[in-house]
Amino acid sequence: MISVDALDFCLAIGRAHASLNLKLREDLGAFHGLDYEDFTLLHLLLRAEGGRMAMPDLSRALGLPMSALLRKMVLLEKTGLAERRAGANEDQSHDHRLAAIRPGGRKLMQAAVTTAEAICADAVKPLAPESLPQIHAALLALCLADTPNA
Repeated sequence: MISVDALDFCLAIGRAHASLNLKLREDLGAFHGLDYEDFTLLHLLLRAEGGRMAMPDLSRALGLPMSALLRKMVLLEKTGLAERRAGANEDQSHDHRLAAIRPGGRKLMQAAVTTAEAICADAVKPLAPESLPQIHAALLALCLADTPNA
């Protein structure tokens, strides 16, 4: 059995992410005019209830500071793919700004998701299909370990 320490494991995750990110960046850009970060943001909105998410939740999910998310949202608003909206404000102690996908973003993402799914299916071909749920659970656990109140 191969011995892998935590550092080797995390560095391998980083290399795998970099390789997949490069391929997604190339194909999403070439075929859909999207970069990987915008695809990820729009994909979160596409899958969110009602096509919208609270800005602080979106910021955490993307691992971006709020200022970087706001800059991205301004660019997505200019292209008509997403928008910022005010949310219900029952509790003044929380930020209630929402990010929402617009119809143009939804349409673009339908095609882009097909491209990304094909790239990802190809990327996981070397893995045993029965190992995917366990690997997925391990990666989610690492994501949750970095989330406050996890």
